[in-house]
Amino acid sequence: MLNSFKVRVGALVAGGVMVSGALLGMASGALAAAPGTAPGNTVAGYAKAMPNSDTIIRPRATICKNQAWTSGNGRAILRMQSDGNFVLYKDNRPVWQAPNSWSRGNCAVFQEDGNFVVYDSAGGAVWAAGTYHEGAYLAVQDDGNVVVYNSSRRPVWATNTGD
Repeated sequence: MLNSFKVRVGALVAGGVMVSGALLGMASGALAAAPGTAPGNTVAGYAKAMPNSDTIIRPRATICKNQAWTSGNGRAILRMQSDGNFVLYKDNRPVWQAPNSWSRGNCAVFQEDGNFVVYDSAGGAVWAAGTYHEGAYLAVQDDGNVVVYNSSRRPVWATNTGD
């Protein structure tokens, strides 16, 4: 039951939908269960949060200005700000930003090819992680790190901001 989990304000706010917890998908795309999520552990098409677990972002996930992905415990918030800056906050302090995104970023997309990209309003790429790995997933981790893992669950890119 969802009532058994703590609700954190802002866990995922996207397109007027708020989803609390560790599973994700996107504001406009596929939601998928985090690795290790029990089968059938869903409510109304959304997987239930597992307490204190990382937030898993699957390919085609997109966030745009004034939207964010939050770690399961709420310590890490990856936000596309209204000013176009794409910033990771850890314990309410900025610890990483996508190079060249300030004032230019519009949406961040975790693409089907595994690349994590920030686009401007005209659709031009302003920053990319360079992580072309099919089957990859993005994790907003409880330790404050954001990591792209390949299909073998090996890290291929990170903000290097974890504890």
